Amino acid sequence: MLCFFGFSFSRAANDLLAHRFALTGALGPLWGEDLYSLAMLAAFLVCAVLARKIAPLYRRASIVRGAAGLAIAAAVLALASPVAGAASSALLMLSIAAGGVGGALFILLWAEFHSTLGPLRIVLYVSGAFLFGSTGAWLLQDLDPVRSTLVLVILPLASVWCLRQSFARVAPMDLPRSVWGRYEFPWKLIAVLGVYELAYGVWEASPSFAWEAYAIGGIGVALAVFALACFCSKRFDFAYVYRTPFALMVCGLAMAPLTATLGEFASDLGVSAGYALMFLVLTFLMCDLSHRYGVSVLVLCGMQELTAAFRLLGHQVPTAMSHGALPAFVDDSFVSMALTIAVAVASIALLFGKELPGKWGASFFGVGTMAAESEEHGLLAQRCAALCEAHNLSPREREVFELLAQGKRPSAIERELVIANGTLKSHTRRIYQKLGIHSKKELLAMVAADEPADAQA
Repeated sequence: MLCFFGFSFSRAANDLLAHRFALTGALGPLWGEDLYSLAMLAAFLVCAVLARKIAPLYRRASIVRGAAGLAIAAAVLALASPVAGAASSALLMLSIAAGGVGGALFILLWAEFHSTLGPLRIVLYVSGAFLFGSTGAWLLQDLDPVRSTLVLVILPLASVWCLRQSFARVAPMDLPRSVWGRYEFPWKLIAVLGVYELAYGVWEASPSFAWEAYAIGGIGVALAVFALACFCSKRFDFAYVYRTPFALMVCGLAMAPLTATLGEFASDLGVSAGYALMFLVLTFLMCDLSHRYGVSVLVLCGMQELTAAFRLLGHQVPTAMSHGALPAFVDDSFVSMALTIAVAVASIALLFGKELPGKWGASFFGVGTMAAESEEHGLLAQRCAALCEAHNLSPREREVFELLAQGKRPSAIERELVIANGTLKSHTRRIYQKLGIHSKKELLAMVAADEPADAQA
């Protein structure tokens, strides 16, 4: 449904505001964008800490209206700032703060919606939003201030309308939960993401960095993933993209060789594409974890977004080098080599963890017990995972099994997994054969009986 792509409007608004703040002469290169990012980080942190009290956000009309109001205020204040005289700096700072908080709230509101979807739909709508939003911002970034402000006023309103239309189409049982139990956070994943953020931040702050490369790289990656979701979902196993970390490692390791062999723009393009792909895939993962385990995305996506602090830290490395604040041996070649090693080590640590790479997702990142002491939704997911492992179900059979165990009707499963009725029957038949059962009633009884030992005690 077209309204499901409403996240692209807020994505475009965020990119346009970030571009405007990055170009402001009052704060210098990058500083305007960095302050904008800091305002977003503050909002993400507050929402993550208060998640149990304020989630889900979409039910709070004041927050939805506030997100739109702050985004619009940021655009108006940014327009008024250059002609405000002595108050110019104050208005600019207010604009940055309002835009950062409003942008963060929109990201979390749409993440809540994406967490109501199945894996394939998460890939489809998130990648589509990144594609359309980034493309729109790139095409509109050269508008004059008045027209740009008008666009920045319309985009948040359009995003809010789409958000409400989207949630109205979600089945009640799939809506975000307001309560959840204790969980184990995937810190290993966050640490790896922080390394990638740091590496990209250093590269982005280089005086020779081509800003067009970021837009082109991000659009290209989003287009590739979106095309796979649209046209190859029935022939392509998304486990290769969505549930393995190979893409992250390859894109990270591309930094050094691209610089040496293909020139600066090509290397900037490779780094930007790798960073965009990493962030896109991890956004899929966080939304899917929330969908499977019932934990609010305010915690998962909020903590994911907080890793942007490492990118801001990376921005300071070239400045420190130019001012002689780092040892003499720290030059461009040394930094490039150090970044490559850091990304390689982080990727290898992720790839060769305790779990096999084929289990990308909760169990692969050490959060198989994420909801071990959580509500029934989380316990059900844990028991399903154990049964799937014990009976060697394929990735697709696992998805069907989990939805059957949740009591969903065949028509709902077909919509969520985007499969035909005959395909669902074929998967169900193989699941029954592997589990040695003959009906859905036996399946539900089997799941109910397979409780963890500590729960039975």
